[in-house]
Amino acid sequence: MRRNAVLLIASRAIRSLAFGYLTFIVPLYLKSIGFSAVIIGLYFLVATISSAILVLISGFLGDMIGRRDALIIMSSLFIISMVIFSITNNKVLLFLTSVFGTTTGSMGGGGAGGGPVTPLQTSLLADNTELNERTRIFSLTTSISLLSSLLGSLISYAILSLGFSDLVLFRISLVLSIISLMLLVLISRDKPRIKSLSINDILPRRSSKPITRIAIAGSLGSLGLGMVTPLLPLWFRLFLNASEIEINEVYTASYVVSIILTLMARRIEVFMGRVRAISILRSISVFLFIVMALMPVFMIDAVLYVIRVTLYTITIPLRQSLSMDLMDENERARGLSITGLARRVPYGLGSTIAGLLMNYAEFSLSMVLGGGIALLDPILYYIFFRHYDDRSSQV
Repeated sequence: MRRNAVLLIASRAIRSLAFGYLTFIVPLYLKSIGFSAVIIGLYFLVATISSAILVLISGFLGDMIGRRDALIIMSSLFIISMVIFSITNNKVLLFLTSVFGTTTGSMGGGGAGGGPVTPLQTSLLADNTELNERTRIFSLTTSISLLSSLLGSLISYAILSLGFSDLVLFRISLVLSIISLMLLVLISRDKPRIKSLSINDILPRRSSKPITRIAIAGSLGSLGLGMVTPLLPLWFRLFLNASEIEINEVYTASYVVSIILTLMARRIEVFMGRVRAISILRSISVFLFIVMALMPVFMIDAVLYVIRVTLYTITIPLRQSLSMDLMDENERARGLSITGLARRVPYGLGSTIAGLLMNYAEFSLSMVLGGGIALLDPILYYIFFRHYDDRSSQV
């Protein structure tokens, strides 16, 4: 494995330590200091819109100045967010962290992805791997990231069990984000891909067809997932009467199972075909939201959630590898920015709808509707790219 790839994976692993608990700590913390479910939903809407704008900027910036330099710039935003969470409980300042777009997603099986660094990380990793090893490297990267998230979840479990406050966790996140940034500085600088600022050079024309199709499918999937995923910890806490530690245990279990099975992504790809695996596993994954809503018992929903996250996570390296194969090498960062924008705005809209429904004790309705809408994503993926498996099997 190339040195740059190792550094990228290490940086992501360090950052994932924090996201192992921020996924559920942030909404619970905001609730604990007086934010209503509607305001929390609005927080995620603003965060997702900001993330969408930053995602679009990051990919184009990466192809203009170099993907490594742009990644360093975008990673700095997470540090700013953690500084604010670490030093104050001022509601205005905390709400302002939403504009940095760095707290909207992690490895928790969401639909919006990991923020503005994602297009740059993925395209840089593709640049530093060979075509025949790409799925394996993406699978390994995802599993390592999940392992880090698991360790982060275990660390937070220990800290919460000892009676420490959420502020300790935010301060640990700050330290981790600084270390992650330092690793990125060691990566070799890459050349800009955009030669001029003309429209013909800026727009990713050679990859326009797959970008459009991925964006359409992803936008519907993220709208549905946004109606469930961001506020799911509150579903467990407020509707199913689970404690914060019990919720932590559920997320920890989802990481453990996902780490093991995601390493099998390459074998699943060979057995089922990349597109068929994505379509089938994600269909089952989002359908489980509907089942969870119809069976509102904590132990049952906890098990279903672990299965759901695992199935979703297995498809992440498959989907990343497919996107990299479909897009032109020099347009990958921009292509991922556009598809990321198409996912994040609907995700934020979905979280706002979820907040409103939760405020009226109708979150189960949001889960049913969200699951139904999210099913369109894997269905369209199969319709758009079903012939890809046939072509790849002939290579």
